[in-house]
Amino acid sequence: MKRRIMALVLALAMLISGLSVALADETFTARTPLDGASDKRNNISLAVSAIDGTELDYGETFSFNDIVGERTEYRGYVSAENGRGVRVTGGGVAQVAATLYLALRKLGTDVKFTALKTYGDRFTDDYVSSGDLAVVTDYDGDIDFAFVNRAGGEMEISMWLSGSYVNCSITVDDDNDDDDNWFSASSKTPKVYTASVDVEDNDSKTMKNVKLAAESVYDTTLAKGDKFSFNKVVGPRTEKYGYVSGTNGRGAKVMGGGVAQVASAIWLAVKDRDDISIIEKSTYGKKYNQDYVDSSADAIVTDYKAGTDFSFKYTGSGSITLYTYISGDDLICDIAEN
Repeated sequence: MKRRIMALVLALAMLISGLSVALADETFTARTPLDGASDKRNNISLAVSAIDGTELDYGETFSFNDIVGERTEYRGYVSAENGRGVRVTGGGVAQVAATLYLALRKLGTDVKFTALKTYGDRFTDDYVSSGDLAVVTDYDGDIDFAFVNRAGGEMEISMWLSGSYVNCSITVDDDNDDDDNWFSASSKTPKVYTASVDVEDNDSKTMKNVKLAAESVYDTTLAKGDKFSFNKVVGPRTEKYGYVSGTNGRGAKVMGGGVAQVASAIWLAVKDRDDISIIEKSTYGKKYNQDYVDSSADAIVTDYKAGTDFSFKYTGSGSITLYTYISGDDLICDIAEN
């Protein structure tokens, strides 16, 4: 089973024998699944090539429409389905904006969005888990996706296609040439810790539950002393809230089955942190017979009706923000230190 746990850690500025040490670069990544339609892939490839290698100085604005340009037949674009299933010239290009958006969200307040519109309930595709993440762009309609680099250093955007994915990598150069400004707050980007579980084997109903729970947790911020309760944040797993019968960690079909996978991803992200105090945690133990995590000790159980919760307290300084989302075959939990 595929599972990756990685940490992207921003080195702390420090003084050693009177010598200043510059902050290290930080990289933020995202990817979205690419379907097999050749017309859509053609358009996406053109937009990706236009954006790849873009560099932004601190305070500079990125405009999707300015960089990608007009989506016309003259420039190689063809008719393809857009995010709401309508065939338009350049259809599919908005997926590039959405992939970039997913990566940018990990920078927190170091990015200021100045133009952002999403498909919302009109979204009919599945390259992102929610229509609220499906960015809309329209050159002729003057609908742009734009943001300002506030990360305190130069930002470089890399985008590329690999197999069945659209990939984005954003690198922020935190090495400030002004020695007197190396320790300014504006030059620091959040530390981001990432864990994931494999959701490749989920059926469509189980995946729907996972996505709903992930969207509920996404962008949850905890200050020092705050308690995170999975049941409180996600809420009841009922038809009223869109949940369906899915497969749980012991292979049984239950209403909201699969939701505990989100709890497991969060657990993997927090379990080794010194600033997290676990309040309540239950696992499937010997009953676990799925493969989204390697060990039954990491297969968290949650049950809203029975009052079985997964909860913990943040005891560190400052605050942390939890981002849970689907990327390809992975359910990811990012924790950003603010």
